[in-house]
Parts: sequence; C-alpha cells; structure tokens
Amino acid sequence: MKKLYPIKLCLLMFFALCTLTTYAQTGSISGKIVDESKLPIPGASVQVDGTQKLTVSDSDGNFRLTGLTSGTYTLTAKYIGFASLKQTVTVGTTNVVANFNLKGEQTNLNEVIVVGYGTQTKREVTGAISKVSGDKLTSLPTPSFEASLQGQAAGVQVTQGSGLAGSGSVIRIRGIGSISAGGDPLYVVDGIPITADPFISGNRGAMNQNPLATINPNDIESVEILKDAGAAGIYGSRGANGVILITTKRGKTGKPKISLSTKYGLSTYANRPEFVTGSEWLQLRQEAWTNDGNTGLAPLPGGLTLAQAQQNNTDWWDILTQTGKSNDQAISFSQGTDKIKTYISANYSDNESFLKGNSYERYGFRTNFDIKPTSYFSTSINVGYDKGTNQRVNAAWGGGLGEAMSTALPIYPVYNADGTFFSNGANPARNLGLLDWKTRNSRLLAGVVMELKPIKNLSLKGSFNMDNLDVQDNIFTPASLNNSTIGNATLYPTKIFNRTFSGTATYDWLISDKHKVTTLIGTESQFSYRNSYPNGINGPANEPFSENKENLYAAMQNLANSNSLLYYSGNGRDTFASLFARINYSYDNKYYLQVLARRDGSSKFGPENKYGYFPAASASWYISQEDFLKDNKVISNLKLRASYGLVGSSNFPSAQYYQQFQFSGSYNGQPVLFPTNVANPSLRWEEGRNMDLGLDFGLFKDRITGEFSYYRKTTKGALINGGISPSTGFGSGYLNVGEILNEGVELSLNTTNIQSKNFKWVTRLNVSKNYNEVVSLDGLTPDAVGGGTNDTRIAEGYPIGTNFLVRFKGVDPNDGLPIWLDKDGFETKTFSLDNRVPVGKILPDYVGGLTNTFSFKGFELNTLFTFAIGGNLYDASAKRQLGVVTDWNIRTDIANRWRKPGDIADFPRLTMSPGTYDGLSSEWQYNSTMFLYDATFVRLREVTLSYALPANFANKLRLQNLRLFATGMNLLTFSKYPGGDPEIARDFENPQDRNMSPNVTYLTTPQQKSITFGLSTSF
Repeated sequence: MKKLYPIKLCLLMFFALCTLTTYAQTGSISGKIVDESKLPIPGASVQVDGTQKLTVSDSDGNFRLTGLTSGTYTLTAKYIGFASLKQTVTVGTTNVVANFNLKGEQTNLNEVIVVGYGTQTKREVTGAISKVSGDKLTSLPTPSFEASLQGQAAGVQVTQGSGLAGSGSVIRIRGIGSISAGGDPLYVVDGIPITADPFISGNRGAMNQNPLATINPNDIESVEILKDAGAAGIYGSRGANGVILITTKRGKTGKPKISLSTKYGLSTYANRPEFVTGSEWLQLRQEAWTNDGNTGLAPLPGGLTLAQAQQNNTDWWDILTQTGKSNDQAISFSQGTDKIKTYISANYSDNESFLKGNSYERYGFRTNFDIKPTSYFSTSINVGYDKGTNQRVNAAWGGGLGEAMSTALPIYPVYNADGTFFSNGANPARNLGLLDWKTRNSRLLAGVVMELKPIKNLSLKGSFNMDNLDVQDNIFTPASLNNSTIGNATLYPTKIFNRTFSGTATYDWLISDKHKVTTLIGTESQFSYRNSYPNGINGPANEPFSENKENLYAAMQNLANSNSLLYYSGNGRDTFASLFARINYSYDNKYYLQVLARRDGSSKFGPENKYGYFPAASASWYISQEDFLKDNKVISNLKLRASYGLVGSSNFPSAQYYQQFQFSGSYNGQPVLFPTNVANPSLRWEEGRNMDLGLDFGLFKDRITGEFSYYRKTTKGALINGGISPSTGFGSGYLNVGEILNEGVELSLNTTNIQSKNFKWVTRLNVSKNYNEVVSLDGLTPDAVGGGTNDTRIAEGYPIGTNFLVRFKGVDPNDGLPIWLDKDGFETKTFSLDNRVPVGKILPDYVGGLTNTFSFKGFELNTLFTFAIGGNLYDASAKRQLGVVTDWNIRTDIANRWRKPGDIADFPRLTMSPGTYDGLSSEWQYNSTMFLYDATFVRLREVTLSYALPANFANKLRLQNLRLFATGMNLLTFSKYPGGDPEIARDFENPQDRNMSPNVTYLTTPQQKSITFGLSTSF
C-alpha cells in the first residue's frame, strides 16, 4: 500500500495545478449602472450575450460578473424604462471595469418611490401612492409643512387650521373612516413613526399646538402618501387612515456643495367677516327692543349710557391685527464619495402672524451620514433636532380675535376717561403685551440603520430610532389682568418618548431575464410613553415659571401639600410588536404582483384581542407593453392596477380595556382615589377593508399623463366613545360598534400644453370625490355620540358628524317670525330641538387643485388654485351674530331682515328675547339650518414668479446657480359665504371632534394672505 503514496501525491499535485491554471485563465467584469443624472440604477440586468451569465445591480448600481475565461465579450445592460446599452470588453486574468450610463425612454416610470421599508420604481408600484417633491413644500410660508400638501395630491383633503402661527391642518386621506379614534394619517420620518397628536398636552387651543410645526420643510426631499391597502397595508394596524412618508435629504456623490435659502415676507388676513358699526349696532338693538313691545331707550351692556356708547366706534379687529413679518433662513452642506455621503443643515425662522403678539420661532439642525466602508456593509446615522417657540395669543372661544367677533362690542371704549383699561365688558386690548403664553416644543429625531449584504442579492437591515418630544406650555397672567396684587403662572410640562426598532431581510431573486422575485420579511417593535402633569402646575408668581424655577418648586410643594399635584410617569404607555412580509413578483416587465401581510400586537387591547392580522394583495398589468399596443403612436403608457386588503386603526387612548384610577383632591385629610373610565376587555382593532382599482395612462409620448382610481373602504368595528348606560356612573366609554363606508373616485392629469426651445406650459390637475356614510350603528341613536359643542351627530345612512339641526323654512312675511319644519316636514311656528334631523353635506362633493407652470428662458410663473365644490359649512357663531340681539357683535348681512309686514327677508324680525321665537329657550339653542351655508370656494393658493440667472453669469459670481422669486399665498378667494374665510377647521376639543365637525366654524381665525420675497443659491 505504501507504493501507492507517490502516485496519490502526483495526482493531487496534478489536480492542484489544473485548478490554478483554470483560475489563472479566468477573470471578472465589474462596474456601475447609472442614469442620465448619474444616480445609481438598482435592479438593472447585465448579461453576457450568447451565454446564460446574468447578474443584477445592487442598491448602489454596482454589478459583478465572475468566472469568465479570457476573451472578448459583449455585455448588454437593461432596465425597464431605459434604452438597453451594449458594450464590448476584453477579459484577461484581472478584473475589467465596464460602466453603463443608461438613457431613459419613459423617465416618469423610472422615478424612485419610497414605500414602506424600502423603495420601488414607479413602474414597480402596484398600490395607490402620490408623491410630492420637497420643493412644493417650501414654496409657501405655511404654519407647518403639511399645509403645503393642499391641492397637490388626489384623494388627500388638506384643511389648514387657521392663520395662527404654528397652527396645524386636518388631513383626511380618502374620507373619514373613524368616529372616536383618530382620523389622522400615520406620519413616518425616515422610517420613524412620529408623534403628531395635537392634543398631547391637553385641550388648550389644540389647533395652535401642532407637533409637526417643528419639522423643517427645507430638509424634506419628498413626501409619499400611501392611500390604499396595497401601499399602506405594510403598516397594518396603523394604515387605515393612510400613511405619509417623509424622506429627508441626503448627501449625494460629488464635490462639496453648500446651498442657501433666504425668505422675507409680509402677511395679513385673507378674509374677514364684516360687522356693523357702533351706531348701527345701537340702532339694531333699539329696533329689537321696540319689536319686543318696549318703549324708551333699550338698556345697554357694559354699564354705558346711550351718550357714552354713541361716542365710540371701536374697530377691535384693527386693534388686534397687524402686518405680520416672516423671516426664514436655511443652509445645507452636501458631499459624497463611494465611501461616505454627508448632509448637514441648519435653519432658523421667525414668523409673525397678522395677530399682534402671535409668532412662531423655530431653529434646528440635521445631520444625515451614509457610510459604506466595504461592499457588503453600510450604515446610516440620522440626527435631527428642532426647537419651536410658539408665542401664543387667545383666539376663538378663548378670547382675543374671537372676542372681536363676539363680545367686544364697537360701543365699548378701549380706555376709561382716567386712562385705565375699560373693564365692564370684553376688552381684548388689555391682553396685548401683558398675557405671556409660550409653548416650547423641542424634538429630537435620531436613528441608526445598519445594512449587511453577506451574499449576493441578500440584504439584512436593522434600525433603531427615537422620537423625543418635550412640550413646555407656559402661561403667565400678570397682576393687572388678574385684578390682584400678584400674578399667576401655570406650566403644563409633557415629555413624550418614542422608541422604534425594526429588522428586515430582503432577497432579490432574478430567476431569468423575465422573472424577478423580491422578498422582504421583517419585525418591528415600538414603545412609547409620556411623563406629564395633566392638571398643570400653577401658583402665584410675578414672572413665568420658565424664568424663575424657585417659584415653580414652591408651587409644586404647595400643590403636593394639598394632595393636588398630579403627575403621571409612563402615562399612555403603548407597545407594538409586529411581524411583516412582502413578496413582489414581476414577469417580462408587464405583470407585477405584490402580496403582503402583517401581524400587530398592541398593549392597547385585552388578552382576547391582543393581535391583529392584516393581509393585502395588489397587482398591475402594463397593457402598453403588449404587442398590440407596444408601438402605438397615441398610447405611450397604459397600466391597470388593483388591490384589496385589510388595514387597521388603534389610534385611540391606551389603557381603556381595563379599569383606571386616579388620585385627586382630598377627603377628611386623606387623598381620594377614584375610577376614571369604564373597563371593556373586549376592545379590538378597527378593521378597514380596502379595495382599489386604478388606471395609469400616458398619451402622445407622455405629453399627457394621469391616473384614475376608484376605491371602496369599509370600516368594521368602528370605535366610539359613548353610548353606555348612565348606571355605570360614566357618560361615555369606548365600544366597537358600527360600520363606515367611504367610496370615491380620483383623477390626476398632467399635460405639457406647449413645449418649444424657450417656452413651456405645463398643467397639473387633481380632483377627487368621496362619499361617506355610517352604514350601521348597532341600534345606537344619533345622540349616542355628540360632536363636542358643534351641533353634529352620527346617524345611520348619513355621513360621520352630519349636522343635526332644525330645518328653517323661511320668514313669515306677515309677522316676521321664523317658520320651521318638524320631523315629518310640516311647517310649524314652534322651535323645538326634538325636530332636529340630519341635514346638509359635511364633506364637499369635489376637492382638488389646479397648477399651471409657465417657463420662458430663465423665468417661471407658477399658479396653484385649490377648490372645494359642494357641501355645507355650519357657522356656529352666526346664531349669536345674526340671531337674537344680545351682547355680541352683529354681522352686516343682518341687513336682509324682516322689518315690516309684507317684507320678504332672509332673517326674522329682531328681538332681545329668545322667547319671541316660540319654543326657543336660549340663543345658544338656536341650532338651525338658518346658519348652514354653501361651502364651495376657489382660492388662489399660490402664485410664484421666479428667475434663474443664466449659468454662465452665476458661474462668474462663483455660484452654481442663483434663483430669485416672489410668492403670493391666498391672494384671491371666491366664495358665497358671508362670514369670512370659507376654509375652516375650528379649534377642536378632541380627536372625536376632529372627525365629527369638519364643516363647523366658531369664531375661527381666518387664514393669512402673504407676499414673500427670497432667493436660493448653491456653490
């Protein structure tokens, strides 16, 4: 046997030499595939012609082919929407570099769209997604970035709250699907689900306390709005109201680049209600006094005599308003190599509203780093910090401009004869410069993402993110406003902590040049809680607590001694634990299929309903890629898509399924513990069943492009806070009842009307129609849930929050008294709340936006009209401005009132006694269709004229570019509504109120009209 050892050794050496020889005779080809903008193209295929060797580019556009023997090869690079490109290379014993620069055929289909936990090209998208670029968000000086989404996306209704600095907006994506649960979409910034609840620190003018106002719009690269289950379903239990994905800017490959933006603006109110003068108000009051059968002079409020009142004609609106000034500065630095990309920005803005004393000051910075030390490992580090200081003023029902529209009468003077402030009636001028109300929001958004590619086409990604929000609401009332010897300070501190971890694995499997499968599996956990003093900390002080900590500690000690200091640590504690998966399959660049599923577990629900399962499927078919349409000269793109799936909503307060208790006050010297809610261990998710059908099209080489969609959303097990037995000791409790339907159509249309060498005219139109109905309430009556103080209810067969009013038929010409309709539609002269019925349309029939962009050489004119057609607006303040004459201001439209027999009038005869109108017990109960108006309006939301200097001139200034611009916002409004601004979103009381009162106004501050001048440049 030993004689065989030399033979074995020789054979081993022979095979080793063969192996080395083979290795020496093979080489590889590597390179990068980019588009015309030098951006990488992931997923592009590279094939060696005449062989089966095929590979695809990774997320950075890189590819590699190995195991090639020496020789000359022809490579073909392909990617759908780009012209294929061939390149001949010679392979030796080393690596050969072959880069491809593909030119787009249909560039709109190659646009990268951010989806949940990843990106896709527009061609690959099978769900309903609208994308808004970041430059659209910075063009307008809105109080917060989300208001700039108005008119930009079909199916997305954006109602800006008011003209108050820092105020929020109400956004509804494809209707209202919840009653008592929140109806707002989920906001996700760079993968972080963030806190966006305007009620996080209580109800103290919530529309002016907007957590989103801290986000710097200059840092936003794009916003993707996920509308159907095929797109939002990956977010499972939080996707029922849609998802808004916010992607911030990142460093790009190239030389260092510094960008600057500076803006200055002036603002005033867009619209205002018109009120009668002092002398007119006195005449109307005297007329009402006489109509009631009285003689002599009518008594006046405020302790004024007629002679004193006749001396005054105070314009309170003018006293409380000003020409607001805005100042917005932003700077950013961008640089990138193959190993590291950097984006650093800083911003400062100080925006005064047209209300004196009201402003929002914000500053912050952001750093985004993308580091790739090796070809198989990369990491991203994102840190954003913003701090906003909202100098607030009383508004709406709280006073200020609300008083100028209500109880601050024109007959009241500002000052008494001795120079002191008039105080026998409303005098909002007293607060100017005295009330110190500041809300400070500090937000830290930070995250780390690590990606490992252990083998070809496999990506493992892990991320840890945090969203810390610190809200400090400081209110200081000086002694002069307190009518005491010392002032009063109050602090409402709230800190919200939000932690998110996610891990995903993605595998791209290119089965052949026609079959491609991408699989994503992942897990995510989210933990959030807040620390707060829900009743605040208050006590005597001569300055705000934020300026004197000793006074704060003394007030805390006094409250603690009386068992009145309430502190919650870990309040609203929520935990989400999720598993999700998504499979995308494409065949021959024509057929696309996506299947996804998510399982969410939430601490908000009891053991029986702890987990929810949310599957969804979507598909698309590129009809234009079929042979019968491939070379069609009219149809350049035709895509049919469909989706169906389940999504959920758990957007309601935590800890409702079990009994809660709270300490407050004392009894016999001992603290009192009492229950605060009704336990319901059967609480479960709201379940949304969403169906979507869409047709995307392009005509005449995409000179005309657009999308048409039909959707149907059904909410099962809707959450309501109400409808429980009074025997429980509580007025309301959370229940799963009812079914809600939202059904509608959307159209987006983009046309290039004229395109020549120097001139281009582009039009963008989006319009949507939504039908909303409460299909079932499981037997509950309309009064089971009320819309705050807004005269709205829920009723089967009607929209959520429909107006619940007595129908006004008209004015009797003989006696001037109002004529009403009872429940059965018969006329009656007796007013009764028992005759209230669901009336009107709370949602408009159509909403949308029309944009026209005209470009001539370096000049560009951009106009945006937003509109709402149909629907009704209910003016809850008009019942005191146009009804019974009391101590409120009166609008000028009262001119069309009954004065003598035979008059045909809009309003009944004036009276100072509610009882004159038979059955009316109080002017506050005057809930009728008399104050229900047509809500149709068209608004010139934006007009921007800009000029970009020629590149050669900018280069002489050592600049890459220089753009000068002027922007007008809300310059024109067309509406039949006589009460001021027709776009309303009143100061809601809670999330339920936001859902049920979308068409109710009550002393709402109108939006601002502004002109802004600025420039942007980079070097």
